[in-house]
Amino acid sequence: MSITATLSLAAEALKAQQVALQTTGHNIANSATPGFSRQRVQFVSETPAFEGGMLVGQGVNVAAITRIVDRFAEAELLGLHGNVGYSEPQNRALAAIQEAFPLSGGVAGALGEFFAAWSDLANHPAGTAERVAVVAKARALGESLAQTREVLISSQLDLDQEVTAAAARINILAAQIAELNARVTASEAGGQTANDLRDQRQTLLQELIGLTGATAREEADGQITVEASGLLLVGGARYASLDTSAATSNGFRAVSYRSPEGTSFDATAILSGGTIGSLIDARDVGVQDVIDRLDSFAQALVEQINTQHALGYDLTGASGGDFFEPLGTLPGAAASVRVSVGVAADPRLIAAAEDPAAVPGDNRNALAMLGLRDSTLPALGGLTLEDHFFSLVGDVGARAEAAQARLEFQQTLLARAQERRESVSGVNIDEEMTKLIQFQRAFEAASVLLRTADEMYEVLIKL
Repeated sequence: MSITATLSLAAEALKAQQVALQTTGHNIANSATPGFSRQRVQFVSETPAFEGGMLVGQGVNVAAITRIVDRFAEAELLGLHGNVGYSEPQNRALAAIQEAFPLSGGVAGALGEFFAAWSDLANHPAGTAERVAVVAKARALGESLAQTREVLISSQLDLDQEVTAAAARINILAAQIAELNARVTASEAGGQTANDLRDQRQTLLQELIGLTGATAREEADGQITVEASGLLLVGGARYASLDTSAATSNGFRAVSYRSPEGTSFDATAILSGGTIGSLIDARDVGVQDVIDRLDSFAQALVEQINTQHALGYDLTGASGGDFFEPLGTLPGAAASVRVSVGVAADPRLIAAAEDPAAVPGDNRNALAMLGLRDSTLPALGGLTLEDHFFSLVGDVGARAEAAQARLEFQQTLLARAQERRESVSGVNIDEEMTKLIQFQRAFEAASVLLRTADEMYEVLIKL
């Protein structure tokens, strides 16, 4: 073996240890970078050469710099991001709905006070103050229903804005992942792994799946294909986009899908996963169901009160008319509960009597009005007015509680999966410092070898 070969061996050793030192420094520098996977240098022994009848070692070479990842943990994280992405908007939406139905006051309190006013009128059917109180409590009930419905509509509008924001973010992520797909393929054309590009892509992919509930698969060429609800979002360097400029029949934003080839169609009903699917479901189904049930309650209230009021007689001896202004269609009923103009102007027109000949002391129709509080109504599924409303409130509370529990469970699973991922792929500073010392010593040893070979070469030249 020649001295030149020894010099070459030492030089290659210096290069290899320098790469190892640089990789270790790269790990330390990115110890707090989200989604970063620690990297390791793979050393391999050079192929020995046959010299002087012997196989003589030729030193070390760097075969590759690899990411330390657990593919199962990475795949698990993607799925859990989709689950959490769906659960968070549901929890927020139901919490907002629950706030519209306070434990004290609100529609429930106003309804109780409305019937309490009728009870007072039944005790004093000729009283003017009691009639004024009935009108005041009826107005308060109508205002409470309108305010509750307004809060629910505001929640829908907030969700609608979030749908637009989610679609815009999806478009950005899809474009960035497609670009990284192209860069990964170009970088790995020479056989090396594009570690940092893959980490960046994986981080973006987690966010995209959280927003869409999509599935991802890696192709043979290293590129990622992403599909959401059967729609291609990213395929190689191609990507789709979402548009929210059009409106649905209910006036909210429709989500149009535009394929990489340019084909467009309404995908509002198709997107069912992740944050955007959850937002659409909460906006169009969850909140709307509560609004519809509140409107049904308001319509049944007005119809039953008006029907019974028309059977009685007021202080003038005339038959009672409508107590509330009649409602038109069911949609918007809760926002339209108003005391009739005549009754509001003259509380004497409240029909508390059952027999005109017994006015003003007859209170039987006032008692019948009070009895509506405990009467079952076919329009409300055989429930009383109070039972129907408290059933709605109880259902909202149960759904909100279930959504909170589901979110906390999903977040716990995600946190544990992230911990497992970090235990494999995360940077351990103590470990990196140990390796830093190891590679430093190896570099110093290789430099000593280089100086020794150089001195041997000088001696040989002098001889």
